[in-house]
Amino acid sequence: MSKHATSSRHFFSECYQQYWSIIRSYIAARITNLYEAEDLTQDVFVRLWEHKEFVAPQTVRALLFTIARNLITDKIRRYYKKEDFTAYAYYTQETYCNTTEEGIAFNELNLLHTSVVSTLPDRRRKIYELGFYQDMPCPVIAEVLSLSVRTVEGQMLLARKTVRTSLREQYLKVG
Repeated sequence: MSKHATSSRHFFSECYQQYWSIIRSYIAARITNLYEAEDLTQDVFVRLWEHKEFVAPQTVRALLFTIARNLITDKIRRYYKKEDFTAYAYYTQETYCNTTEEGIAFNELNLLHTSVVSTLPDRRRKIYELGFYQDMPCPVIAEVLSLSVRTVEGQMLLARKTVRTSLREQYLKVG
């Protein structure tokens, strides 16, 4: 092992020991689940390690907090995206009287959603499916599909807008 690799590992080991509890507390103050906060804290240090060539000892603290803030934001966005769909499905189901009708309406909504997603262009559909069904954040999708993060974010935005608009239009026709 080279001297640089050894000193790099030592530096990151010290960062982990020094900042782990601080970053975990920062994250835990913003999300309610302590286990998720610990997972996100681990992710912060993984991201730091993945971008180690950009890390300077003078800026490591600020970088850790920036990474933590971005991961928290991603987690909250994913949470609300799922909540929006669930709330929409629940709201449309709330008006029905029996569970058979509710089940049929929910299945119809899911079929409509699947139908709308299938009309998206191939790359946009793949990006949307990875984000929606597999809960992957944009940077991971970008890595999996060998695209830039900005491209994935743009395609995801367009896909969500298309799906939302189509569902709204179709729902107004039916309901």
